[in-house]
Amino acid sequence: MAAESVTGRARVGMLGTGLMGSAMAERLLDEGIEVLAWDRSTEHLRALVDAGGRAVGSPREALDGAAAVITMLPTADIVLEVVEPLLPDWPAETVWLQMSSVGAAEADRLARVAEEHGVTTVDAPVSGSTHPAREGHLTILASGPEAARERLQPILAALSSRVLWVGEAGMGSRLKLAANHWMIAAVTAVAETMHLCEAMGLDQQPFVDLLDGPLGSPYIREKLAEMRRHDYPAGFPVRLALKDLELVGEVEQEVDGEMPVLDVTRERLAAAAREHGDEDLGAVYELGWRRQRASSGA
Repeated sequence: MAAESVTGRARVGMLGTGLMGSAMAERLLDEGIEVLAWDRSTEHLRALVDAGGRAVGSPREALDGAAAVITMLPTADIVLEVVEPLLPDWPAETVWLQMSSVGAAEADRLARVAEEHGVTTVDAPVSGSTHPAREGHLTILASGPEAARERLQPILAALSSRVLWVGEAGMGSRLKLAANHWMIAAVTAVAETMHLCEAMGLDQQPFVDLLDGPLGSPYIREKLAEMRRHDYPAGFPVRLALKDLELVGEVEQEVDGEMPVLDVTRERLAAAAREHGDEDLGAVYELGWRRQRASSGA
Protein backbone atom coordinates (compact mmCIF):
# COMPACT_ATOMS: atom_id res chain seq x y z
CA MET A 1 0.00 0.00 0.00
CA ALA A 2 1.45 3.39 -0.98
CA ALA A 3 0.45 5.13 2.24
CA GLU A 4 3.19 3.29 4.11
CA SER A 5 6.59 1.94 3.16
CA VAL A 6 7.98 -1.47 4.11
CA THR A 7 9.26 0.07 7.36
CA GLY A 8 5.71 1.03 8.33
CA ARG A 9 6.36 4.75 7.94
CA ALA A 10 4.70 7.08 5.46
CA ARG A 11 6.82 7.69 2.38
CA VAL A 12 7.06 10.77 0.17
CA GLY A 13 8.92 11.34 -3.07
CA MET A 14 10.51 14.79 -3.33
CA LEU A 15 11.40 16.11 -6.79
CA GLY A 16 13.47 19.24 -6.24
CA THR A 17 15.65 19.88 -3.19
CA GLY A 18 16.66 23.52 -3.51
CA LEU A 19 16.14 25.94 -0.64
CA MET A 20 12.48 25.14 -0.02
CA GLY A 21 12.49 21.51 -1.14
CA SER A 22 15.33 20.55 1.17
CA ALA A 23 13.82 22.42 4.15
CA MET A 24 10.48 20.68 3.61
CA ALA A 25 12.13 17.28 3.16
CA GLU A 26 14.08 17.67 6.40
CA ARG A 27 10.87 18.54 8.22
CA LEU A 28 9.18 15.40 6.87
CA LEU A 29 12.10 13.31 8.07
CA ASP A 30 11.86 14.85 11.52
CA GLU A 31 8.18 13.84 11.59
CA GLY A 32 8.97 10.21 10.81
CA ILE A 33 8.11 10.31 7.12
CA GLU A 34 10.51 8.63 4.73
CA VAL A 35 11.76 10.77 1.87
CA LEU A 36 13.02 9.59 -1.51
CA ALA A 37 14.65 12.68 -2.98
CA TRP A 38 15.81 13.57 -6.48
CA ASP A 39 17.42 16.72 -7.80
CA ARG A 40 19.45 17.54 -10.87
CA SER A 41 22.20 18.76 -8.55
CA THR A 42 23.68 16.01 -6.38
CA GLU A 43 25.11 18.78 -4.21
CA HIS A 44 21.56 19.66 -3.12
CA LEU A 45 21.03 16.08 -1.92
CA ARG A 46 24.02 15.70 0.39
CA ALA A 47 22.62 17.47 3.45
CA LEU A 48 19.33 15.63 3.04
CA VAL A 49 21.08 12.26 2.96
CA ASP A 50 23.00 13.26 6.10
CA ALA A 51 19.62 14.01 7.72
CA GLY A 52 18.33 10.52 6.95
CA GLY A 53 16.77 10.93 3.52
CA ARG A 54 17.44 8.65 0.59
CA ALA A 55 18.74 10.05 -2.67
CA VAL A 56 17.51 8.37 -5.83
CA GLY A 57 19.07 8.45 -9.25
CA SER A 58 15.98 9.35 -11.27
CA PRO A 59 12.57 10.98 -10.81
CA ARG A 60 10.89 7.63 -11.51
CA GLU A 61 12.56 6.03 -8.47
CA ALA A 62 10.97 8.68 -6.23
CA LEU A 63 7.54 7.15 -6.96
CA ASP A 64 8.46 3.85 -5.31
CA GLY A 65 5.80 3.19 -2.66
CA ALA A 66 5.09 6.89 -2.16
CA ALA A 67 1.81 8.15 -0.76
CA ALA A 68 2.57 11.42 -2.55
CA VAL A 69 5.22 12.85 -4.81
CA ILE A 70 5.96 16.51 -4.17
CA THR A 71 7.27 18.71 -6.94
CA MET A 72 9.21 21.73 -5.67
CA LEU A 73 10.91 22.98 -8.83
CA PRO A 74 11.63 26.48 -10.20
CA THR A 75 9.11 26.76 -13.06
CA ALA A 76 6.12 25.02 -14.59
CA ASP A 77 8.17 24.11 -17.67
CA ILE A 78 10.74 22.31 -15.51
CA VAL A 79 7.98 20.59 -13.52
CA LEU A 80 6.44 19.33 -16.77
CA GLU A 81 9.80 18.26 -18.18
CA VAL A 82 10.48 16.15 -15.08
CA VAL A 83 6.99 14.77 -14.40
CA GLU A 84 5.32 14.27 -17.79
CA PRO A 85 7.44 11.21 -18.74
CA LEU A 86 6.34 9.57 -15.46
CA LEU A 87 2.59 10.06 -15.87
CA PRO A 88 1.75 7.09 -18.15
CA ASP A 89 2.99 4.67 -15.47
CA TRP A 90 2.10 6.73 -12.40
CA PRO A 91 0.84 4.52 -9.52
CA ALA A 92 -2.92 4.93 -9.07
CA GLU A 93 -2.62 5.31 -5.29
CA THR A 94 0.06 8.04 -5.41
CA VAL A 95 -1.01 11.70 -5.32
CA TRP A 96 0.96 14.28 -7.27
CA LEU A 97 1.35 17.12 -4.76
CA GLN A 98 2.40 20.06 -6.92
CA MET A 99 3.87 22.64 -4.51
CA SER A 100 6.07 24.71 -6.82
CA SER A 101 5.19 28.38 -7.33
CA VAL A 102 3.76 28.57 -10.85
CA GLY A 103 1.33 30.95 -12.50
CA ALA A 104 -2.42 30.59 -12.87
CA ALA A 105 -2.34 29.39 -16.47
CA GLU A 106 0.64 27.17 -15.71
CA ALA A 107 -1.15 25.51 -12.78
CA ASP A 108 -4.10 24.78 -15.07
CA ARG A 109 -1.76 23.27 -17.65
CA LEU A 110 -0.17 20.93 -15.09
CA ALA A 111 -3.58 19.87 -13.74
CA ARG A 112 -4.82 19.24 -17.28
CA VAL A 113 -1.85 17.03 -18.16
CA ALA A 114 -2.34 15.04 -14.96
CA GLU A 115 -6.05 14.61 -15.68
CA GLU A 116 -5.30 13.33 -19.18
CA HIS A 117 -3.33 10.49 -17.57
CA GLY A 118 -5.82 9.83 -14.78
CA VAL A 119 -3.36 11.03 -12.12
CA THR A 120 -4.75 12.60 -8.94
CA THR A 121 -3.14 16.00 -8.48
CA VAL A 122 -3.36 18.61 -5.76
CA ASP A 123 -2.09 22.10 -6.49
CA ALA A 124 -0.68 23.28 -3.14
CA PRO A 125 1.89 26.08 -3.17
CA VAL A 126 3.08 27.34 0.19
CA SER A 127 3.16 30.68 1.93
CA GLY A 128 6.33 30.97 3.97
CA SER A 129 10.09 30.73 3.51
CA THR A 130 12.78 28.24 4.48
CA HIS A 131 12.71 28.82 8.26
CA PRO A 132 8.96 28.15 8.68
CA ALA A 133 9.34 25.21 6.30
CA ARG A 134 12.02 23.71 8.53
CA GLU A 135 9.86 24.28 11.62
CA GLY A 136 6.63 22.97 10.07
CA HIS A 137 4.96 26.39 10.17
CA LEU A 138 4.10 26.88 6.52
CA THR A 139 0.66 27.91 5.33
CA ILE A 140 -0.34 25.58 2.51
CA LEU A 141 -2.73 26.89 -0.14
CA ALA A 142 -4.24 23.63 -1.31
CA SER A 143 -6.66 22.99 -4.16
CA GLY A 144 -7.84 19.76 -5.66
CA PRO A 145 -10.20 16.83 -5.22
CA GLU A 146 -11.86 16.23 -1.86
CA ALA A 147 -10.93 12.54 -2.06
CA ALA A 148 -7.21 13.31 -1.80
CA ARG A 149 -7.43 15.29 1.43
CA GLU A 150 -7.43 12.38 3.86
CA ARG A 151 -4.49 10.68 2.13
CA LEU A 152 -2.45 13.89 2.27
CA GLN A 153 -3.39 14.92 5.79
CA PRO A 154 -0.31 13.45 7.59
CA ILE A 155 2.04 15.03 5.05
CA LEU A 156 0.39 18.45 5.07
CA ALA A 157 0.15 18.41 8.87
CA ALA A 158 3.88 17.73 9.14
CA LEU A 159 4.75 20.69 6.93
CA SER A 160 2.27 23.32 8.05
CA SER A 161 0.55 25.14 10.85
CA ARG A 162 -2.36 25.93 8.53
CA VAL A 163 -3.90 24.44 5.40
CA LEU A 164 -6.37 26.47 3.35
CA TRP A 165 -8.40 24.45 0.84
CA VAL A 166 -9.58 26.81 -1.87
CA GLY A 167 -11.40 24.80 -4.52
CA GLU A 168 -10.41 22.93 -7.64
CA ALA A 169 -6.79 22.41 -8.67
CA GLY A 170 -5.28 25.71 -9.79
CA MET A 171 -7.00 27.91 -7.23
CA GLY A 172 -4.14 27.41 -4.78
CA SER A 173 -1.67 28.86 -7.27
CA ARG A 174 -3.97 31.80 -7.88
CA LEU A 175 -4.12 32.52 -4.15
CA LYS A 176 -0.32 32.23 -3.98
CA LEU A 177 0.06 34.87 -6.70
CA ALA A 178 -2.27 37.22 -4.84
CA ALA A 179 -0.42 36.66 -1.56
CA ASN A 180 3.01 37.19 -3.08
CA HIS A 181 1.96 40.29 -4.99
CA TRP A 182 0.84 41.83 -1.70
CA MET A 183 3.87 40.60 0.29
CA ILE A 184 6.51 41.74 -2.20
CA ALA A 185 4.86 45.15 -2.60
CA ALA A 186 4.66 45.50 1.19
CA VAL A 187 8.37 44.75 1.69
CA THR A 188 9.31 47.15 -1.11
CA ALA A 189 7.13 49.85 0.45
CA VAL A 190 8.53 49.36 3.94
CA ALA A 191 12.08 49.58 2.58
CA GLU A 192 11.23 52.90 0.95
CA THR A 193 9.62 54.14 4.17
CA MET A 194 12.79 53.33 6.12
CA HIS A 195 14.68 55.60 3.73
CA LEU A 196 11.96 58.25 4.10
CA CYS A 197 12.63 58.27 7.85
CA GLU A 198 16.33 58.94 7.19
CA ALA A 199 15.55 61.62 4.63
CA MET A 200 13.40 63.45 7.20
CA GLY A 201 16.05 63.16 9.90
CA LEU A 202 13.89 60.74 11.89
CA ASP A 203 15.55 57.79 13.56
CA GLN A 204 14.24 54.55 12.06
CA GLN A 205 13.64 52.90 15.44
CA PRO A 206 10.36 54.71 16.25
CA PHE A 207 8.97 53.55 12.91
CA VAL A 208 10.13 50.00 13.65
CA ASP A 209 8.47 50.25 17.08
CA LEU A 210 5.26 51.50 15.47
CA LEU A 211 5.09 48.37 13.33
CA ASP A 212 5.38 46.22 16.44
CA GLY A 213 1.60 46.44 16.67
CA PRO A 214 -1.52 46.39 14.49
CA LEU A 215 0.22 48.10 11.54
CA GLY A 216 2.92 45.44 11.33
CA SER A 217 3.29 41.68 11.14
CA PRO A 218 5.94 39.14 12.21
CA TYR A 219 7.09 38.86 8.60
CA ILE A 220 7.49 42.62 8.12
CA ARG A 221 9.32 42.91 11.43
CA GLU A 222 11.69 40.18 10.30
CA LYS A 223 12.40 42.12 7.09
CA LEU A 224 12.95 45.34 9.06
CA ALA A 225 15.55 43.59 11.22
CA GLU A 226 17.36 42.38 8.09
CA MET A 227 17.35 45.89 6.64
CA ARG A 228 18.84 47.39 9.80
CA ARG A 229 21.59 44.74 9.81
CA HIS A 230 22.13 44.89 6.03
CA ASP A 231 22.11 41.11 6.17
CA TYR A 232 19.69 39.09 4.04
CA PRO A 233 19.95 35.29 4.49
CA ALA A 234 17.99 33.80 1.61
CA GLY A 235 14.56 32.59 2.65
CA PHE A 236 12.75 34.07 -0.35
CA PRO A 237 15.46 35.32 -2.73
CA VAL A 238 14.96 38.46 -4.81
CA ARG A 239 15.27 36.46 -8.04
CA LEU A 240 12.36 34.20 -7.06
CA ALA A 241 10.27 37.15 -5.92
CA LEU A 242 10.87 38.72 -9.33
CA LYS A 243 9.81 35.47 -11.01
CA ASP A 244 6.54 35.54 -9.09
CA LEU A 245 5.90 39.15 -10.09
CA GLU A 246 6.41 38.15 -13.72
CA LEU A 247 3.70 35.52 -13.23
CA VAL A 248 1.37 38.18 -11.84
CA GLY A 249 2.26 40.26 -14.88
CA GLU A 250 0.97 37.45 -17.10
CA VAL A 251 -2.42 37.84 -15.45
CA GLU A 252 -2.27 41.61 -15.92
CA GLN A 253 -1.69 41.10 -19.64
CA GLU A 254 -4.27 38.34 -19.99
CA VAL A 255 -7.09 40.49 -18.62
CA ASP A 256 -5.75 43.66 -20.26
CA GLY A 257 -5.70 45.25 -16.83
CA GLU A 258 -3.69 48.02 -15.25
CA MET A 259 -1.64 47.26 -12.12
CA PRO A 260 0.61 50.26 -11.44
CA VAL A 261 1.78 48.95 -8.05
CA LEU A 262 2.88 45.73 -9.73
CA ASP A 263 4.72 47.60 -12.46
CA VAL A 264 6.68 49.81 -10.06
CA THR A 265 7.46 46.94 -7.68
CA ARG A 266 8.67 44.75 -10.54
CA GLU A 267 10.98 47.54 -11.69
CA ARG A 268 12.48 47.81 -8.19
CA LEU A 269 12.94 44.04 -7.89
CA ALA A 270 14.62 43.86 -11.29
CA ALA A 271 17.09 46.53 -10.17
CA ALA A 272 17.75 44.72 -6.89
CA ALA A 273 18.24 41.38 -8.68
CA ARG A 274 21.29 42.70 -10.56
CA GLU A 275 23.44 42.55 -7.42
CA HIS A 276 21.24 40.92 -4.79
CA GLY A 277 19.39 38.21 -6.70
CA ASP A 278 20.37 35.40 -4.34
CA GLU A 279 19.76 37.42 -1.17
CA ASP A 280 16.44 37.63 0.63
CA LEU A 281 13.66 39.92 -0.57
CA GLY A 282 14.53 42.51 2.10
CA ALA A 283 17.68 43.32 0.10
CA VAL A 284 15.52 45.67 -2.01
CA TYR A 285 16.37 48.12 0.79
CA GLU A 286 19.96 48.28 -0.49
CA LEU A 287 18.90 50.17 -3.63
CA GLY A 288 17.98 53.32 -1.73
CA TRP A 289 20.85 52.89 0.72
CA ARG A 290 23.50 53.00 -1.99
CA ARG A 291 22.03 56.06 -3.67
CA GLN A 292 21.67 57.90 -0.37
CA ARG A 293 25.26 57.20 0.61
CA ALA A 294 26.52 58.32 -2.79
CA SER A 295 24.56 61.59 -2.67
CA SER A 296 25.88 62.37 0.83
CA GLY A 297 29.46 61.84 -0.24
CA ALA A 298 29.89 58.76 1.99
